[in-house]
Amino acid sequence: MAGKVDRIQDPELRASLQAAQESLRRGDYQDTVRRSAEAFLEMLRRRPELTQGQEGMRRIFMFPRLGVNLVVSPGNPPTLQFQRERFSFSEAVTYLEFATEQLLREGM
Repeated sequence: MAGKVDRIQDPELRASLQAAQESLRRGDYQDTVRRSAEAFLEMLRRRPELTQGQEGMRRIFMFPRLGVNLVVSPGNPPTLQFQRERFSFSEAVTYLEFATEQLLREGM
């Protein structure tokens, strides 16, 4: 996945997901999940149109709900709601892969 993260064009978002990868290697799964979910959230904040229409609903629906919820309400920017503090390796990888794929898909 290192190659995919390196293809993210936005330097700030790329650095965030590179740090998430490093956290994954260190076994800090909470940090991996937090950085990955926040990178995805930042993409939505920068491009609010990504939450609109059928494709936007699909994007919101597909967000992993493995201890972190994406909260989207009309007229407000999306937020994250953490339900717990501990995450497994597989959960961390799921968030990292999801965020990476979404950022690449949107050319960020």
